[in-house]
Amino acid sequence: MSVHPRVVTDDFPATLAFYTALLGDPEKVVGEFEYASFDAGGETVLALLGRRAAEAVLPIGRGDGGVLVVVPVPDVDAAVAALPAGTVLAEPADRPGWGVRSAYLRDPEGNVVEVQSWLPR
Repeated sequence: MSVHPRVVTDDFPATLAFYTALLGDPEKVVGEFEYASFDAGGETVLALLGRRAAEAVLPIGRGDGGVLVVVPVPDVDAAVAALPAGTVLAEPADRPGWGVRSAYLRDPEGNVVEVQSWLPR
C-alpha cells in the first residue's frame, strides 16, 4: 500500500467522469461508498470519495478542502499514539467495508491525513 491522495467530492459522478477521461477507467468503483481508485503497478495512485461517505467516518466539512492524504502504516494505533495531542480527528477504527483499520488526523498545516493498514483477511 502506498501513499496517495484521495479527492473528497460533493459530486461523485461528475468527478469520476472527469478523472476517468483524464486517467482512463478506474481499477475499482464502489457505488454505495461513492469510492473509486485509479491504480498503477498494483498500487492506488489516486482515489475518489464522496463527501457523504467521508462525513460518515470523520468530521470533515466543505471548509476542510477536497483532498486528504492516505498514508499506510504497519499499526494504526501505534502511529496515532506517537502523535501530539490534538491532531486526531477520528480515533482508530476498523472499516470492514473498506478492508482497513484507519484513523484521521490533522497535520500542522490543517490538512486531513488518513493513516490506514489492511485488516487481516
